[in-house]
Amino acid sequence: MKKRFFPWVLLILVSFSMLLLASCAASTSGSDFYNAGAADLSVTGAQFDQYLLFRFDTTSQGHTLALPSAADIVTNLSGPYLGEVFSFAVSADGKYNVTLIPGANVTIKPSASTVPGNTTVTMYCELDNITSGSYAVTIY
Repeated sequence: MKKRFFPWVLLILVSFSMLLLASCAASTSGSDFYNAGAADLSVTGAQFDQYLLFRFDTTSQGHTLALPSAADIVTNLSGPYLGEVFSFAVSADGKYNVTLIPGANVTIKPSASTVPGNTTVTMYCELDNITSGSYAVTIY
């Protein structure tokens, strides 16, 4: 009687390797989240372009998210192009609101200016002008 265990051993090793690889990839994505805690926040262009979610603890009071200038947003992107759109989210984790404050040449549409308490809102940043000295973006 010949034992055939090689395919099973190979399958287990490949499965275990994939599991380790997946867990390593998942652990590196922590930089996509910025926890402002119970404080107001002013972000730089590098932070704004890096983080996908800005979370605020609004259980005791409302907070503000001051956005960088359009120039700071555009110049921190690699290969920006006119009309480019990227998304980010703001979370008000509590009963009070988070209010967005625009930087220079940043337009915030009324629907994106306030994040109601106990809500996470996905917003979109569109590059309206990428010409040096005339940068402009709109937040929707």
